[in-house]
Amino acid sequence: MDDWDAPDGIDLNGPLPHHKIQAIEVSGGFLDGTRLEFVDGLNCIIGGRGTGKTTVLEFIRYVLDLMPDPADSRPRAKIIDGIVRGNLGSGTIALEVETKHGTSYRAERPWGDSVQVLDEDGDPVSVSLDRDLVFKADIYSQNEIEEIATNPRFQLSLIDKFEEEEIRAVAQQMQHHKRAIESSAVDLRNLDQRIREIEEVVPELDVVMKRLEEMQAIDGPEAELINAAHANKALRSRETEAIADLRDVVGSVADDFKQFAQSVAEDTRNALGDGLEAGPNAAIIMEIKTAVAEFTKVFLDGVPKIKERCDTLLATLEGASQRLLDEHGRQEQSYREIVARSTLEKQRAVERGRLQHRHLELSKAKMELETLKQKRKVVENTHRQMLANLSDTRDRRFMLRKAVAERLTSALSPTIRVSIIQAGDRSGYRELLSAALKGSGIQYNRIAERIVESVSPEELSQIIRRGNASRLAERAGIAADLAQKVVGHIQSTDFAFKLETIDLEDEPQIELKDGADYKNSAGLSTGQRCTVILPILLFESERPLLIDQPEDNLDNAYVYDTIVKSLREVKRGRQLIFVTHNPNIPVLGEAERVFVFNSDGRHGTVSRQGSVDDVKGHIEYLLEGGAEAFKLRMAKYGH
Repeated sequence: MDDWDAPDGIDLNGPLPHHKIQAIEVSGGFLDGTRLEFVDGLNCIIGGRGTGKTTVLEFIRYVLDLMPDPADSRPRAKIIDGIVRGNLGSGTIALEVETKHGTSYRAERPWGDSVQVLDEDGDPVSVSLDRDLVFKADIYSQNEIEEIATNPRFQLSLIDKFEEEEIRAVAQQMQHHKRAIESSAVDLRNLDQRIREIEEVVPELDVVMKRLEEMQAIDGPEAELINAAHANKALRSRETEAIADLRDVVGSVADDFKQFAQSVAEDTRNALGDGLEAGPNAAIIMEIKTAVAEFTKVFLDGVPKIKERCDTLLATLEGASQRLLDEHGRQEQSYREIVARSTLEKQRAVERGRLQHRHLELSKAKMELETLKQKRKVVENTHRQMLANLSDTRDRRFMLRKAVAERLTSALSPTIRVSIIQAGDRSGYRELLSAALKGSGIQYNRIAERIVESVSPEELSQIIRRGNASRLAERAGIAADLAQKVVGHIQSTDFAFKLETIDLEDEPQIELKDGADYKNSAGLSTGQRCTVILPILLFESERPLLIDQPEDNLDNAYVYDTIVKSLREVKRGRQLIFVTHNPNIPVLGEAERVFVFNSDGRHGTVSRQGSVDDVKGHIEYLLEGGAEAFKLRMAKYGH
């Protein structure tokens, strides 16, 4: 770990700025009345089984709202939930912390309720210590280190902690891009559906035109008048429809603009938040608030003006519509008189009028089709740019992770090697495709595996949207008829668009050098799994590290040669809180404070606390088996 480069401005020869847990206090439950005041450096909690050592760590986890997600490990989540609930009862936990910037908070939480955070003056503050990145801690329960070694998702989470703020910012950008893509996909689906609908009826225009040509009055002195009368009758229907459509558009403008203006005001207000004007930069913040208020006022002031203009236009339309209706009445009367003078026109007036009206409808649809196709091109180009933005953001996330992996490898080599395979985890892609193929009548799990191995989600999306079954057969190496079944089954769904935003997670590789070879952590023995993960946990230098029995599954030689030596280095710039049964950790790790727990079966208490020298008798008894056992071992070893 000597090769680790400190961040800019940090002197490795001096104390590193880091978060610290100052104290935990419990009222009620098994640890009622217990207060532990932690110090910077190494804190060790020792004691017999059932005395409440593990409970302290899980209480801290609970107050910091770092309880495990049941989706990741339901058994562990259930166990920890039971520990907290069973030992706290109706009591309350209070946790005092100090951030790396020197700000202190007190967080209080009873069972089954939310966390309340108080500032240094004891006043409530609307801060989430964890979610708002105000304060962070890494807490690992017993045997959890071994789980990390076997679970790629846990490993990825571990790597992300080293660039947490950057990774979180990138994740937020990705979510923004995904929402925009999903919204754009809805627009594209709606456009495609409308285009298909119109394309189905537009060919009818040629048939109608041909039929109208056949029905044109070509003989007689009034032929031209009759043809014009029929055309104008259809036009009157179209005029009535146009006025009705215009009313609908204008009628919704005022409400839409009001909602938009209110949204602008609300979004700008939320962006600024509350409390900024109470800080040292109040003058600048108030200047910004004034500018924002003037900005939003333009929109809000426009609401009544837009409403007034809409009402004026609707009134105009109402008057024009009435006049048009009067004109239509007179024109209809004239039309009927003209038609009545021709026996032939009287016989086919209804049919010709219907065809003329249909001709106008189809002509309008054809114009709409051209407009929709142009709009779709614009939306499609924007959609492609959104996809490119999402891809770039994913690349940026990968580069952050890759840099962490390289930093870890540099510091921990040659024993440990860490690497990242971009988009290496395709399990989510496989699950999505398998679900889409259910009910298709094919062996979808096997086919999904073939497709996932050889076709990227982006390419498959294009294949599905274009109905290009031959391309799928070629790329996936499957039979043409099978590819056609796959495409045919899912082409009418939104599956193709879901593929565009599915996240192929980067796949971490954490390896331990075993002899001349490197072996993946998942395939190692239990002890080796802890050996490969624990040095990574000890590497980070900002958050307190809490581990329940870090020595589990490790031999004493490794604990001394690697862990103890690392503790001495790490604790200069990081607070450590360990529950342990191994005397090497507090004694040879030179713990700054040791807490000795005891229990009468009903309550756990801290019977003694202090430096190693202060509690060495307890360490000797609890961790060495007592002075006599210690001396006998020394005699056996010849010391």
